[in-house]
Amino acid sequence: MSLSTSTIKYIRSLHQKKFRQNYNKFIVEGDKLARECLQQQYFPIEGLFATESWLVAHGDTLRLAPEKIEEVGPAMLGRISQLSTPNEVLLVVEQRKYELRTGFPEGRQVLYLDKIADPGNFGTILRIADWFGMGPVLYSPDCVEPYNPKVVQASMGAIFRVPFVEMELDVLKEQYPDLYIAGTDMKGESIYAFQPPAAGVMVIGSEHHGIRETYRPLLDTVVSIPGDAAGGAESLNAAVATGIVCAFLHSRKERHM
Repeated sequence: MSLSTSTIKYIRSLHQKKFRQNYNKFIVEGDKLARECLQQQYFPIEGLFATESWLVAHGDTLRLAPEKIEEVGPAMLGRISQLSTPNEVLLVVEQRKYELRTGFPEGRQVLYLDKIADPGNFGTILRIADWFGMGPVLYSPDCVEPYNPKVVQASMGAIFRVPFVEMELDVLKEQYPDLYIAGTDMKGESIYAFQPPAAGVMVIGSEHHGIRETYRPLLDTVVSIPGDAAGGAESLNAAVATGIVCAFLHSRKERHM
């Protein structure tokens, strides 16, 4: 099946941030992500474009109106895909806007991402937060856009389960003045000596510059991840560091349960 020129142009426009924002839509590609998206109920699906073989394999499980489903050939899918090797299915999905409407999560440690620019890191951090139950993920306005296709791919479906809220850290502190805020830095105290409160925020700084200077006065403490003296690495990837921090916080939480 072929698609109209206008449909092709519309889907391809969603490869760009400005059009994703204009239309309030984003693209989901690949069998696993598509099936996860189809199972959730919070991100309305505008359209599904899939090969005949994929529709034959999964058509009985689709809960979409027939007019939202389009069969396309591999060549056509390649024209609308963002992947270097197009998969069998592509969805156009409505974005969701989150807010902290019901207050800060009680008894929970959450992450705050400060100017995380790499989409692979952002998506992986959503996946880490999903694994350790540390949602919502808060992030500064100058982070990479959460609906960037590389963020969506790297999240491995976590984008459908972990809320993410854009806000400045100082605004968060104004709204919750008693909130305990910790940050990560290579010159901080060892995280293994850190006694985290039951609820609070852990700030993860940007890949290249760490936590910005204007945020540092808002921090109650700064922690680091000590490495072995024999190690030669200068620093840790932001997502790797986040995984270590989350594992530590989760282990402390389990001790007090």
